[in-house]
Amino acid sequence: MQVVAINGSPRKSGNTSTLIHAVLEGARAAGAETVEAHLHTLDMKGCMGCLACRTKHGVCAQQDALSSFLEQIKTCDALVVGCPIYMYRISGQMKLFVDRVYSLYTPKPGGGYNTAVPPGKRFAMVISQGAPDPQQYQRSVRWLAGMTGSGHGMTEVGRIIHVDSAARPAAKDTALLAEAGEIGRRLVA
Repeated sequence: MQVVAINGSPRKSGNTSTLIHAVLEGARAAGAETVEAHLHTLDMKGCMGCLACRTKHGVCAQQDALSSFLEQIKTCDALVVGCPIYMYRISGQMKLFVDRVYSLYTPKPGGGYNTAVPPGKRFAMVISQGAPDPQQYQRSVRWLAGMTGSGHGMTEVGRIIHVDSAARPAAKDTALLAEAGEIGRRLVA
């Protein structure tokens, strides 16, 4: 059992990273192997708009440090996607990732898309935001879930929306960390 985490936070010890690590710890406690792509530290580039993935389905022509993680999404058992909300939207690092995940969508004859991701996978999300209302950025959160998880046929097993992040650091919220660990265990169950 392998769980892949895509971390869209630029901060290795920030709220998003802390919660992703708690999810992965829960998954490891349940017997999974885990791997994390910390997007900010990867030598990766954005989508070139070359559309090579329209002819070589499921493969991004851009070859860099993100390439192996795109392949692992096809072979892993579960995916964790984590991102802070910056300027009312997902982080720039996560946007680069989402653009590259486009390569995993395969065209349907007559229009629309299928996915190169095999069925039966689970996913979870971690979002950290400064706003106290967990519903405030739901449009961005729904879009991210659709582009990275449910749009590829994955079943969501849990979602954390960490709110008021400046005043309530995730590392000090034992209930939130326990919830993250439980989500990690559900990814494996």
